[in-house]
Amino acid sequence: MKTSVRALKLSHLLKFHLPRSHLPKLLYGLLLAAAVHPAWALTANDVRGGWEASIDGTLHVYEFTIRGDTVRGVYCAPCDNGETLAYVHGTLGADAMRFVVDHVRDDGSVAYQDHVAARIEADHMVVSGQMGGPRGGAFSWDMRKDQRGPVPFGGVAVAEALPQPGAPTVNVAAYGTHGQQAPPGGLAAALRAPPWVQPGPWEQLTPARLQGLWLNGSGPGKQYFFIRRDADHLFGLVCGPCDNPYTMVSLVDFVIRGDTVTFNLAHEDNGLGSLPFYNHITARLTRNELRLVSIVPDNQPPRPGPPRGISLLGPLALGPQGSF
Repeated sequence: MKTSVRALKLSHLLKFHLPRSHLPKLLYGLLLAAAVHPAWALTANDVRGGWEASIDGTLHVYEFTIRGDTVRGVYCAPCDNGETLAYVHGTLGADAMRFVVDHVRDDGSVAYQDHVAARIEADHMVVSGQMGGPRGGAFSWDMRKDQRGPVPFGGVAVAEALPQPGAPTVNVAAYGTHGQQAPPGGLAAALRAPPWVQPGPWEQLTPARLQGLWLNGSGPGKQYFFIRRDADHLFGLVCGPCDNPYTMVSLVDFVIRGDTVTFNLAHEDNGLGSLPFYNHITARLTRNELRLVSIVPDNQPPRPGPPRGISLLGPLALGPQGSF
């Protein structure tokens, strides 16, 4: 890592006619300050999104959502098991990202916590700290971006990746605004479906009613929505497939009002349009069908016509879901 004494030259010091005996101490102090204060600072784009490491044969993933200096997100290992989904919260600093991982029980209480710091070294992220729970103790992992990159979605022929340390290099030079381009006719055309028929009345919602695994679609490309509780709030993860952090998105900002829940899908390191962005979701429940009645990306102009929606079926139990 390069450092700088910020244009404070020795000739400038000599103009003050300092005794020669004082110069070694002063120069040592300046060099020490340069070592403590790097010439560049860690930015949100350096660390946002998904990072992975294979530890003892298990894929460990952090998915970071960053706005300002506030860090949120999820941790899972392996991510096909919703019971491993844990809530990440912390702060982005100039030299490192520091966060706590809440490992929760089904009732929303915190079973134990990890205290972690993350920094970028060359082409990877180093996460280290103290784990709680049965794996308790000091740890240090080298986390990397998945070299497969994002998978095509919604008619996008080539999915792009946010330029980051160690990110896949394919098409990064043509990335432009750090986002994918919508297909001809827009995403709405790619996701067009027959009219939806509501199967029953809307139901009152609670955190317990929403917790679990919800599914959308079929086959290898189906989407898995994991929702969990941490104390009095919900958090989650959507993935599909669930073995590549580029196909994972954190679920944040859950708010329940009667029969309606709103939350955000936080697109950090890949997606349609400029990054990062939120897909604002409004959803209602009827007969085990969580209908996302409105999906509004905050990086796109308003779409004409009625809001598009999709349905999630569930909830299923949080637990191992087999191979992804």
